Amino acid sequence: MTTVNAIVLAAQDVEVQPFLDILTKAPSRARELAEKRPGIGRSLLGAASRITQIPIPTGQAWYAQTSSGRIVVMRTGVGTVATASALGWILSEYSPRCVVSIGSAGGLATDVNVLDLVVGSTYAYGSADATAFGYKLGQIPGQPDMFAGDEELLFHSGSASRSGQVLTSDSFVTSDKVEAVRAAFPNAISTDMESTAAAQICTTWGIPFVSLRCVSDLCGPAADQDYHVAIEEAAAVSAVATAVMLSGYFNQHTKGRSPLFSKAAIDGALLLILARTLKLEPAEDISVIPDDIATAVRSQLSGNAVAVAEALGHVAAAITAVRTDPSITLTAKKYDAERSNYVTTLGLTSDRGQIAWPPTSQTVSKRSNGYWNDALASLGIQVKSGRQRGTVKFTEQEYLQALRDFLLWAETNGLSPSVAAYGVWSSDGGKGQVPGRPSSAAIRQRFNTWRAAIMTARE
Repeated sequence: MTTVNAIVLAAQDVEVQPFLDILTKAPSRARELAEKRPGIGRSLLGAASRITQIPIPTGQAWYAQTSSGRIVVMRTGVGTVATASALGWILSEYSPRCVVSIGSAGGLATDVNVLDLVVGSTYAYGSADATAFGYKLGQIPGQPDMFAGDEELLFHSGSASRSGQVLTSDSFVTSDKVEAVRAAFPNAISTDMESTAAAQICTTWGIPFVSLRCVSDLCGPAADQDYHVAIEEAAAVSAVATAVMLSGYFNQHTKGRSPLFSKAAIDGALLLILARTLKLEPAEDISVIPDDIATAVRSQLSGNAVAVAEALGHVAAAITAVRTDPSITLTAKKYDAERSNYVTTLGLTSDRGQIAWPPTSQTVSKRSNGYWNDALASLGIQVKSGRQRGTVKFTEQEYLQALRDFLLWAETNGLSPSVAAYGVWSSDGGKGQVPGRPSSAAIRQRFNTWRAAIMTARE
């Protein structure tokens, strides 16, 4: 299997060609127009020294060797099935650091305009309705209620783009449907026919994903009349913005670390959520908080004096509790559950486009060399399960045996071999990390991506 920096997807020829033009430095009027747009920037990917076409059973694909690394560009065809089948096939041959869906989109929010850049912070199926069986609107049974865009890719998408929820459907949102869709998904900013299918596959395999598209038409007027309005220019704007985003992601991203939050901001987040999980009362004396953590918390919650005061009180309470009781600990699962509650109380749900602090446990782990336990240990928090980095060394055979045991368990229980499913299996149903089972972070670090690890175990 070949490791590449990115797989870039587009549904149509008109959407994929501007990105190929960027890689080859081919002259293009649409590309020139896109590069002149304010706020996008000029730091593009390096020119490809070589582009070769890849023979694939569906769509078309190209392999590009650039100064920023290897990239696969693919035209999938229109729709969820075409996208899922094309992406599924290409992932059997290439293991990417990230996947990006580019091209055009329909503007759904009332304040979105033609040629606006939109990047998905979350993704849902706009026509999925299993609410009769207890599922949320937009949720496919057996899947999350929404899929999240990768925080680091969102960070690098820049200020020129607007982030929020992206809907995917196999039909256009026409004027007779638009008000119902807006009412059902009030935080959705755009709609297309591919992004959520790609997000679902990438979530299953643990691959960072975002859709970065440009609005070519508005949902409100009849979509069948307004489709193709400015689509060439919209595709070019999307392509250039994607090249800028990937340039920043590749050149500034350090393996195992997240550029979104400082170490002090990560520490403050851990302590805050620990206090809330333990239901500690905020302390009045916050002098125990190190200056860098206090500054980071104030910065992250700036503009909300009440939230700052309460957060600092919780951080101080957590520090005191850890010093008093060395047995206190916090699992990533409990952290994410309470973190979700907290950001909701602040009105910072990710489907509204914010990259919310406190960050997810995945980002905390990335900022701590890929290990959740390292983040805990750095604050003196007890590590009761799993392993601290360096305390146990797994052999190649031990990694593979753990993965093969997991695959058998997943198949027996009718589950896809996702990172989330591995977490359930490796923690014995949530009771705590089972000794002798490497963490998903350790597996990713060993095999570069989750998907590469699964494929290797299946060989």
